[in-house]
Amino acid sequence: MKKIFYLLILLPLMGLVVSCSDNFLEPKQYASIDEEGYYKTPDAGLKVVTNCYANMIPWGDWDYCINRVEIGTNITDDADAGGSDANDRIDTKNVATGKPLTSNGELLNTWTRRYTGISRCNSAIEGLTKATKLIAADGSVLPETTKSRYISEVKLLRAWYYFDLVTTFGSVPLILATPATKDRPAKVPIEDLRTQILKDIDDCLNDPNVPDNTIQEEYGRISKYMAYSFKARACLFFAGLMETGKLQGTASSEYTLALNAAQKVYDSKQFSLVPDYQILFRGDYFAGPYKVAIAQECVFTVLRKYDPTYMSIGYCPAVMYAGRGEVGGWGGNCPTKDFADSFDPRDPRRLFTVISNGDIFPDVSGKLVTHNYTGYDNAYYQQSRKAFVPDKYRNGYSLGDIRTDWHPYYIRYADVILMYAEALLKTGGDKQTVANLINEVRRRAFITTSKKDADATKRAFDATLIPINETYFNTNLAVKSTDDLMKAIKNERRWELGMEGSRFTDLLRWGDFVNVMNAYNTKFPYGNKGKMVSDKTWPFPIPQTEIDLSNGGLIQNDNYK
Repeated sequence: MKKIFYLLILLPLMGLVVSCSDNFLEPKQYASIDEEGYYKTPDAGLKVVTNCYANMIPWGDWDYCINRVEIGTNITDDADAGGSDANDRIDTKNVATGKPLTSNGELLNTWTRRYTGISRCNSAIEGLTKATKLIAADGSVLPETTKSRYISEVKLLRAWYYFDLVTTFGSVPLILATPATKDRPAKVPIEDLRTQILKDIDDCLNDPNVPDNTIQEEYGRISKYMAYSFKARACLFFAGLMETGKLQGTASSEYTLALNAAQKVYDSKQFSLVPDYQILFRGDYFAGPYKVAIAQECVFTVLRKYDPTYMSIGYCPAVMYAGRGEVGGWGGNCPTKDFADSFDPRDPRRLFTVISNGDIFPDVSGKLVTHNYTGYDNAYYQQSRKAFVPDKYRNGYSLGDIRTDWHPYYIRYADVILMYAEALLKTGGDKQTVANLINEVRRRAFITTSKKDADATKRAFDATLIPINETYFNTNLAVKSTDDLMKAIKNERRWELGMEGSRFTDLLRWGDFVNVMNAYNTKFPYGNKGKMVSDKTWPFPIPQTEIDLSNGGLIQNDNYK
């Protein structure tokens, strides 16, 4: 774990030390530090940058990492919220109906956590810009090139947080400086937010001091290839809104921006697919024997160091998304039957995405533990294999006190390949090239991925898996240039990226969210998921708490008035 992620501290911009005196109304001030003084202390610049990542690491887990999956996956046809009973994770289930309350806690989490991150970014940009010099940990003066990199890095993070807000709420306030008052500013059009998001991304890309890719010692930080990948994601989303009439602009131009950005990453040859999909989700991640291979596919994650003096658990999803009972988890993020059944029976990705009731994994002592998903709110008796950490990878062997190196993948190279294929198709590119790109991802899945879960003694979904060679793949499984390539891309994104938090934004930008969720409710009416999804579902409502505190500055989205 690298230095920047050891610094899990809040920025102490204002420190004040006082002591008792004869007159407690006039205490003596023995030491103080203002913001200008703080930036002259050792490692101040790196600390404020670290603080901008903080929303994605331990203390932000419930409101960020889990929230991304709750909104990104659990309100869709891929997975249910799960939980101890029907009333557990009730806010997520409320969003999934298609007509959430304006008091919904999950939406408030989305709003609060992102604006907290934005506030930190704005403060850091201001402080770093004003700082006349920055001091390194060893007392030396940092060069201006390092300062420039810090500012560009933070701008990218600000764009990242704003993108999450736009994909959830549409029009939101645009705050680019530390507010002088506590009043909530008014919303701005999505067009303005898009302009600022792309400006912050481009500022990062145009800074020669931002590295193309992070070196091993800085793994997990912003790089230009990460920024290009994020730009492709953002432009595809905005292009989709333009195509569906939710945003002004020319979709073809936006698709071209996405194409150019994704192609930069693809042509760099700096990333590759891990040959065995299983390796990505075993639980040892960046501390295990496959860390080098995983790093080659993971374009962006945020690392953290487990510190038992600070927090007794690592990333919360590894606890939240495992089965209840003897398995040791809390039963969230339950894959639906519709999702599991959508896979080709020969596709090993289903095996490494979905665990079934009755599957057996040995614990560290060798005892065989049968996964039992009955007795709680898990309609289809399935859990996420991607978040499940087998005993052998747990430091302490308790899921409730998990100390593994589990990390989320915020951007994977497979995602970039599929974004490249989609942008190329949308801009009239060569269809055979599009098919070849899709097949890069499919080939890894069907040919080189294991057909057995190395950490289990019984898995239901391995019964239909067969050895597949190149000839069989090309004849029976490869996408052809004459196929419906957009349909192929949509399917491939669902199977490749399932349970990772991207399904909602994909459906929304494709204009498929309403039809898919209406059809889902007809087939699977459990819990009223999708029952009230309509053209008025998105954008989701601004939290009423924020409107109440805005002194009239914030107005509720028209579809929730």
